[in-house]
Amino acid sequence: KQVAEEECPLIDIAGEIVSPIHYHDSVKILKALEESPFGSKNLIGQYTHEYTARWARIVKLFERENTFLADSAKHIIQNVKYDIPLFKKQIARATQIKQDSIKKQADCSNNINKYQIKYREKCADIGIVGDHVRSELKNLVGDIPAKMSDIAGDIGTLQEALSYYQVFARFLINNPDLEVCPMLFFVLQHGNVTVSQWETGVLPTQESDSDSSVEIIEPIETHDKNGCIVVSGEVSSEEKESPVSMDISSDVVTKETDPEVECDIDFGIDTIDFGADIDFGDEIIDCGEIDFGDDEIEINVLEAGEEQKNELLLDNTTTRNKIIDELYELSAFLSSRREELSKHSETILSEIPDCPPEIQTTQLETVEKMLSKVDVPLSKLTNDKMRHLLLLKNSEKYIDRLTDSMHSQLRLCDKMEDSIEEMKQRITEAERTYEEVEPKMQRAIETTKLLKTCVESELSKKYKGRPVRIMGDINTL
Repeated sequence: KQVAEEECPLIDIAGEIVSPIHYHDSVKILKALEESPFGSKNLIGQYTHEYTARWARIVKLFERENTFLADSAKHIIQNVKYDIPLFKKQIARATQIKQDSIKKQADCSNNINKYQIKYREKCADIGIVGDHVRSELKNLVGDIPAKMSDIAGDIGTLQEALSYYQVFARFLINNPDLEVCPMLFFVLQHGNVTVSQWETGVLPTQESDSDSSVEIIEPIETHDKNGCIVVSGEVSSEEKESPVSMDISSDVVTKETDPEVECDIDFGIDTIDFGADIDFGDEIIDCGEIDFGDDEIEINVLEAGEEQKNELLLDNTTTRNKIIDELYELSAFLSSRREELSKHSETILSEIPDCPPEIQTTQLETVEKMLSKVDVPLSKLTNDKMRHLLLLKNSEKYIDRLTDSMHSQLRLCDKMEDSIEEMKQRITEAERTYEEVEPKMQRAIETTKLLKTCVESELSKKYKGRPVRIMGDINTL
């Protein structure tokens, strides 16, 4: 084909030839050259142009001893057994790659939508927009006091349920002093106050107003008749009101207050030798000039866990868990009572002597309303949003983990987008392969059919016009 293109630059037939060139291609080139200016002959019938004469010799070589039939058969076998099946496989593979890539591209698009929806749902569950996850998570901590206040208000609506539970428990256990759900009763009466108020019953304002100030009293040491040292002093008016008493004068027992009591110190041994030369002196020690600093010294004693005691009941982990446990307890009781009332077992209780009227008159609808009220604060305290808020408040590392978990959904979306771009490239390559291979296969099929027809015609001529048919895979092209 390269020779044909180089030697026949002025004819268009060379572009139609498929490599390798067979007998019929040579005949076609020779006819094209004869019809061109290169096809002139001299007086003895030879071609004057070198190109035409060369192709004429090629045709004669093909026709000598029927060489063209063997050459055509070789091309037919090559096309039918190797080239055309290879082209078909390439086209089938390119088509399959394209179909698979289109399907995977659609799957990636669906996954992107799924991840985005999941991301938005997770943001909605936590209560953020999702534009700046970390900063929005930190801002959520400021919403906790308002939410806890709402929950405390919901607990305040459980008076009827708690009273019903307490009456029922006292009646069954026969203990009129039984206290059930003490934490819920306390929150119902006082609201979401501090842990310190729950433990001591003292209002936080009272604790902050009462200063732990102690007035240092100048001690006066005197000696009684027997030589015992007597320490006396007066307690200030502030200390009389303070729960901490610094008065030690009442603990001193002298011979004057109780004549029957000796002023000797008993150290648990029979005799103590203080020595004969010890002089205890008879003078009064005057401590009036000792400077102890300011008249009043403020003492702030920081006890262990004071920071937790200043937390609100619903903010402190321990007390909040107790409240949740009591809500579960109350919910379980009301659920049990609902099942009992639905089976009309209240008639059994009405027959028991001394059954409280609160138990006898309570209907199924009332219990269901109580249970629905209990479920409100319980669901608010145990839902995923509140759990995230409490973890965000107590752990900086949890903010990092949650932020990374949220961003993982976006990273998956980016990964799917990269896969979509990759699938687009594979689709483009498959289409390009198809466009390149499909014309080659069509030309090979057309050439094979042409060679088949020519071989059958030539063979028919050699056998006095008897019809010749070539059988096999060539007929399925």
